[in-house]
Amino acid sequence: MKELLGRLLVVWEGLMPRERILVAIAGGALALLLLFVGIVLPIQSANERAAEAADAASRELDMMVRMKREWDGLHGRLDQVETRIQQSRNQQNLLTLLEALAARAGVKPTSMEKRQSGESDAYEETKVEVSLKNVTLRQAVSYLSSIETNEQPLSVKSLRVKRRPGRARGDQPAEDLIDVTFSVSAFKPLS
Repeated sequence: MKELLGRLLVVWEGLMPRERILVAIAGGALALLLLFVGIVLPIQSANERAAEAADAASRELDMMVRMKREWDGLHGRLDQVETRIQQSRNQQNLLTLLEALAARAGVKPTSMEKRQSGESDAYEETKVEVSLKNVTLRQAVSYLSSIETNEQPLSVKSLRVKRRPGRARGDQPAEDLIDVTFSVSAFKPLS
């Protein structure tokens, strides 16, 4: 290393004053370039990566807060449903109840069949598949609404609707009719 420095010093002393100034400027520019490439750019790059990571973490935090809010809302609704189920121990027979609600809504179910229901450790589920043929949308909505708002906790699942083009009768305009098939579940606590 000393030998290299000695050679550089000999070369430096052999330069004219103008050449020394040029070499000093070029050396200073090279030192600044190395400083910029070696220190400033890595720091700037690390700063940008940290800002991107902070933005990603902020988005994840927002998503987690939203998910927690949704979880709390779902958990609250689940608690309400479980409370309703616990309070309705003296439930009416599901088939009888569905027939009564259908009569109030002005519809006559084509069929009501008990289906196999899922198993749970806490609740016994009774499931009935209901079919309505040639009803108006208003009648179907009225019936489904009365099921959902009934005091006895019921759940409507797997709703399928098929449209039937209506026919004009006398001087009345054609009214479209629909076929509706859905499942209704009632729950009873096991304990």
